[in-house]
Amino acid sequence: MDIFGQLGINTTAGIQFVFFAIALLFLTKFVFAPYAHALEERERKTKGGEDLALEYQAKSVELQSQYESKLRELNLETKAIIDASKAEANKQYESVVTKSRDEATKLVSDNRTKITTAVQAAASELKSQTQAVALAITSKLLGK
Repeated sequence: MDIFGQLGINTTAGIQFVFFAIALLFLTKFVFAPYAHALEERERKTKGGEDLALEYQAKSVELQSQYESKLRELNLETKAIIDASKAEANKQYESVVTKSRDEATKLVSDNRTKITTAVQAAASELKSQTQAVALAITSKLLGK
């Protein structure tokens, strides 16, 4: 024990060591153990959350690809419908334009026939009145 005395270790150091051991046991039981348990629980929940996040991320990538493929399909269907509608509209347009042209040609032809008939009638009427007009002019010139 003389060695302890030479090192400056006496009963006070022993008492301090006992208090330290008691404090260490108390803190271990009531502070460090619950903290370690809470830390482990948090890590366990976080690990589950990470796995869940990775699962959701993979699912979102899969849903994104499904969405894009369905969108492409819908775009193709829409384009086909629009093209069919345009073709039908062009057919109807051509039909209406052809019908209108035929009607216009018929009207022009009928009007030409009417005009020609009217011109011929007017010409024949003028020919028939030419003698009467010539006699009237002659009589006025001669003063009769």
